[in-house]
Amino acid sequence: MYFMMICTWEPMDEKEVRTRRVTWEWPSDVKVLSEFYDLQGCRTIYVVDTDAKGLIASKAAWIDVIRFEIFPVYPVGATKEQLMKP
Repeated sequence: MYFMMICTWEPMDEKEVRTRRVTWEWPSDVKVLSEFYDLQGCRTIYVVDTDAKGLIASKAAWIDVIRFEIFPVYPVGATKEQLMKP
């Protein structure tokens, strides 16, 4: 299932988030389809293909510094066509 994850942190945690991100890897059962950094700072937006277990694993290392807004999404238009290709 596809989910959008909006990850937000406080400006005082920017250095900590960047430092951790260098060595952190997504869980093996999470496929990242797109990733965006908000140019205004302190937020990233991901679209991932996973299940509840993958979402929980993705959040585990970050819950002390990041707020997560996660909701299911469904692709439409050109995105849907691209994801349906083998």
